Amino acid sequence: MKYDHLIKAIEDGAEEKIRDIRESKNREINEIEERAEAESLQLRKDLLAETKRRIDVEKNKKIYSAREQAKDHLTRARQDTYIQVFQEVDVRLSSLRSSPSYESFFKAVLADIIESLDSQKILLYIDKKDETLCRQLIDDTGREFDIVTDLTTKGGLNGSTPDGRFFIRNTFEDRLARAKERMKVVIFLGLYGDQDVR
Repeated sequence: MKYDHLIKAIEDGAEEKIRDIRESKNREINEIEERAEAESLQLRKDLLAETKRRIDVEKNKKIYSAREQAKDHLTRARQDTYIQVFQEVDVRLSSLRSSPSYESFFKAVLADIIESLDSQKILLYIDKKDETLCRQLIDDTGREFDIVTDLTTKGGLNGSTPDGRFFIRNTFEDRLARAKERMKVVIFLGLYGDQDVR
């Protein structure tokens, strides 16, 4: 009986020890679970924040890229329109030689050449189609001219001093080329309401 009591006491002590160990392990498990839950929550928050940051970066890249593409398209459209304007001008210039105002234009550019060169003798480079008109107009000037009919132009003429040191380009094509850059701002302002000529 003595032994039974001792065995019972040992069993009770062992059960209490097991309970203590179980409670201790349960507390540890709960603490581990709470820590794991907290770490998991923090990890989710960190991942969410990182994902959001990456999305924002990607979104900003796409917005920037879309803006740049839009600018490029606008620039190309503006350049195409600018080119079309001068192509239309070029087409219209083709018919100016037959216009009643062509003689006045030719006379004005001839006078410009005479004034700019201020030489007793001037070489005039013209299109063969303008030879008759040119000869009529130079008769009234009292100057000496040599006429060279080696130009192919839609209108106008070029002139130089006999030694070639000074040369004036006054064909439609030359005047149009000089006007293109000066007129770019005006065209863009008229077409788009701004001066952005990129």
